[in-house]
Amino acid sequence: MAFNKSAVLISFHLWKSKRKAGFHKIAESLMGLGYHVTFVTGSASFLSYIKGDYRTPLIKTAPKNKLVKVNDKLSTFVAFNTLHPVNMRNSILNNYSSLIFRNYRDLLLPFTDLINAIGKSELIIFESFPGLLWFDSLMSINPDAKFIYRVSDDIEFQNQPPFIIQHEKEIAGKFDLVSVPSKFIFNKFRANKNTRLHFHGIDKNKFDETNMNPYSQNNNFVFTGNSYFDFNFLRTASGVYPEIKFHIIGGINREVLSDNIIYYSERNFNDTIPFVKFADAGLHTLEYSKGAESFSDSLKVMQYTYCRLPIISPGFIRSDRDNFIYYEYRNEKSIIQAIDSALHFNRESIDTSNLLSWDDLTMKLITE
Repeated sequence: MAFNKSAVLISFHLWKSKRKAGFHKIAESLMGLGYHVTFVTGSASFLSYIKGDYRTPLIKTAPKNKLVKVNDKLSTFVAFNTLHPVNMRNSILNNYSSLIFRNYRDLLLPFTDLINAIGKSELIIFESFPGLLWFDSLMSINPDAKFIYRVSDDIEFQNQPPFIIQHEKEIAGKFDLVSVPSKFIFNKFRANKNTRLHFHGIDKNKFDETNMNPYSQNNNFVFTGNSYFDFNFLRTASGVYPEIKFHIIGGINREVLSDNIIYYSERNFNDTIPFVKFADAGLHTLEYSKGAESFSDSLKVMQYTYCRLPIISPGFIRSDRDNFIYYEYRNEKSIIQAIDSALHFNRESIDTSNLLSWDDLTMKLITE
C-alpha cells in the first residue's frame, strides 16, 4: 500500500494545551520531518466537566468530533462522547462500566474525514490512556500502517479502570513497536519482543539558546511538576537552609510557607527553561504512590540531567544516573545529608551523552 507521509497520534492531551507533553514534541518532530500529523484527543466527555479535568476550558471551546485543519502540516480532532472510561473505585461498578464502554471501542468509526486520514497514514501512535480501546478498530481500517505504543505513563499508576489495564496487556504484543521511557516500565513489557527502551527526549536547542538567568542569588533549588510533591521535605529543607531559595513551579498547593520558598503558577514550558538551566539542584521530591518508581527516568529527570543538576530524590526512585542523591522519606538527618551533597556536587562529572532530543526519539519510533 502506498502511504501519504502522514501520522496519526492518539493522545489524552489537547493540541492547544499549556501543558506540553511528549506527544506534542513528537508531533512537532514529525512535522519537521515532512509528515502531516493528525492529532486526536480522547477521554473527553461531560465527565471531564464534572471531575474538574484541567483540560475542561479547552474541551468546552474546541470543535468536537470534527477534523480541523490547523495548517498544511497539522489537523486536530477532539473525540467527545457523553461519557468516557474512568475508574469507579468499586469492583462491581468497574465490571459494569466495562460492559457500558464496549461501544467506546468504535467511537471514531462514524467520522468519515478522520477515518480517511487514518486509512492513509503511515504511522499510528498511541499513548497510555483509555484511547487504547480504539486499537482494534484502527487496525482494521489500516492494517498496513506501523502501529506504535509510546508508553507515556504506567497506567496502573494512573489508576486507570481495570479493564483498560487488562486491554493494554492484551494488545501490547500486537503493536509493531512498544516504546517505553523508563527501565521500570520496560520491565513490565520486556516479555514482548517488540519492546524498546527509549528515554524521553528533550528540547536541547531551547536549553542551549537560553541565556537569561532569572535568579538574583546563588543556591537555587527548583522543582517542576503538578502532583505528588513531598511537602515534608520542603518544610525541613527550607527551615534548615534559609540561605537556599526553593522555587516550586507548577500547580502545587502552597502548603508550606517561608521567606525562602517561592511558588509559581503553572507556566508554559519555554518559561520554565531558565529556572531549570540556571538552578543549582533539581528537586525530584515526590511522595510515594504505587508505581512511582517509574519516575526514575521522567522528562524532568532528563531536563535536570541535561543542565547538569544534581537531583535530590526519595530512595524509592532508583536510577543508574550518577547525579541522583537519595534521602529517606520523613528523615530529617537524611534530608540534610542529601542537600549538603547537592551543594558540594561536582556538576562537571554529570554525563549527558546518552540524552535524546525529541528528533532523536522520533527517528527511533520511525525506524526501529
